[in-house]
Amino acid sequence: MRLHVKRKISKITHLVFHRRCLLLVLFVSTFSMISVFYLVQWNIICLNIDIEARLNTLCMEYNEGKAFGSLCEPLCNNGEISALSCEPMHKGKFAVFTALWNNSLVVIKSHRVKSEYIPLQWIASNSSEVFPNYQELVEMVTQSMLANFGVQKENLMNRLYPFLVDYHNDVSRELMINLWQLSQDNEYVTLMINQHSHLFPKILSSCGTFYAVEYAKPISRLNIYSDRLQDFVSRVRQAKLMLELLDELQTSFVDPIHICDVKLEHFGLLNGRLVLLDADTVFPKAVVDRSVADGRKCWKHSDCDLFDCRSLCNKVLNICDTPTVNNNLQTVCQKIFLDSGLLISRYLPLPTSRLLRDCANPNFSQGRQIAPVQFHYQLANFLNEFLNMMALPQNPDE
Repeated sequence: MRLHVKRKISKITHLVFHRRCLLLVLFVSTFSMISVFYLVQWNIICLNIDIEARLNTLCMEYNEGKAFGSLCEPLCNNGEISALSCEPMHKGKFAVFTALWNNSLVVIKSHRVKSEYIPLQWIASNSSEVFPNYQELVEMVTQSMLANFGVQKENLMNRLYPFLVDYHNDVSRELMINLWQLSQDNEYVTLMINQHSHLFPKILSSCGTFYAVEYAKPISRLNIYSDRLQDFVSRVRQAKLMLELLDELQTSFVDPIHICDVKLEHFGLLNGRLVLLDADTVFPKAVVDRSVADGRKCWKHSDCDLFDCRSLCNKVLNICDTPTVNNNLQTVCQKIFLDSGLLISRYLPLPTSRLLRDCANPNFSQGRQIAPVQFHYQLANFLNEFLNMMALPQNPDE
């Protein structure tokens, strides 16, 4: 009898154990599938099949006369562009992929799906759609550039759309929609109005809302986790280039340029110089100041921030009314040199380590003060002296 009961208990225990294992497997599988879904949705990871589907849609629009630009033929018809490979870690962009164009590596981007753009047309009182004429579109783009980028330039349309050859001769409604959508892509506009600058990769051509950009090698995270002296020397060279880039952003423009989304992967190496790979949130200071001090309601300081461009909440009136309070140097010290670990090493002298902490958090302000310019000079002096002491060839691509 006891043996029978023991066997029964054993069977029940076995069954319960298997059911728990099954539930655990189902939970883990479901969680993994949901995680992968969102990673793909947010472009943290990507699939080449998605790129092919998006290009098929673009090329269909081109062949139907709804997408324009000199990139369309090589991308869709004559086979000049090949070996497409999607690029992960681009949250917020519709598509980012590398490709070979006449045996040169390029990056092809598109900011968002078409349904997310502000439409060109508006609805009249009689519920009919009204489209602007070309001159009205020029005025719309001009005002948008002034408000969102602080840009006032002659021949603005020619400067923004050089890859749409002779489009003035036949300005169709579909072409005007194409122009209007490109004007809403922050990165496209920033790169186009800074084509003369070596601080950004150059746009090579466009098709619809897709555009090809010079390839720059992203700064690798691989040697950040190594504490070998050789790897730290390589990171010191990259940090030196980053300080040079920050100096030019501050001094080479009429209005200093702020980087409002600072990540290590947003910087890359091109022809021995550091460039900004992601220009979605790169704006003149006046534009950033207007954005963070727009009078909206706030309850804490972070309510007023534009990503890494920080402001203060007026706790008396509970409104955002303070211009940008930090600068590029503070953000880079915090998020790149310290948080990302670019300059974290046992080879870093203690005084320089303290300097980095002060730069990242001036006067214990939680990153809500400007890092003084003397911090820039002191860091640059350390980097130069360290590299001279190492007496190694300065190759930033290592």
